[in-house]
Amino acid sequence: MWRWRRNPLRRRSDVMEAWVGLAVGVVMVLGAPMAGWAASDSMRASLDAQNAGRHAASAVLVANAPSAVSTGSDSGTNTAVVQAPARWTGPDGSGHTGSVPVTPGARSGTTTPVWLDAHGRLTDAPLSPSQTAVQADLIGAGAAGGFCLLTLAGQRSVRAQLDRHRASQWEREWAKVGPQWSSGHRA
Repeated sequence: MWRWRRNPLRRRSDVMEAWVGLAVGVVMVLGAPMAGWAASDSMRASLDAQNAGRHAASAVLVANAPSAVSTGSDSGTNTAVVQAPARWTGPDGSGHTGSVPVTPGARSGTTTPVWLDAHGRLTDAPLSPSQTAVQADLIGAGAAGGFCLLTLAGQRSVRAQLDRHRASQWEREWAKVGPQWSSGHRA
């Protein structure tokens, strides 16, 4: 606030710097939430569109699943899920085949739930509403933070320009006054 008070040493660039600081504060207070909301809303819409394009289907195993899969480490085997060949029908009625995750030891002819995209290809299960919200909120927070950093970088740039201007102004003024001070004080 000292930059706005009357002072014989106050420079015009000091007042400009104070106004830029105030403007940056206002822009950050208003702009960061808007940027965060827009990014979050866009991400949420994108994730909702991805989730809407996924369909649950049943795949039929065409061969027996392995009883366990080796992890390649000293800890032994991972018995949670194995891949097995299966066939399924896509949303358009066309037949597809591929490997699907199943429990170890599943028998040929067993049905297992799978998720398909609009083309009938295997895909991950859709995100839950809470997962969608968390991802959208993280993107929104990142956008708001990025907006603040960009705004602060702009302020820093303006301040650097003002500092260069003040330094050159000081050099010009010293070039006028410096010789008068130096001539009377030589030893």
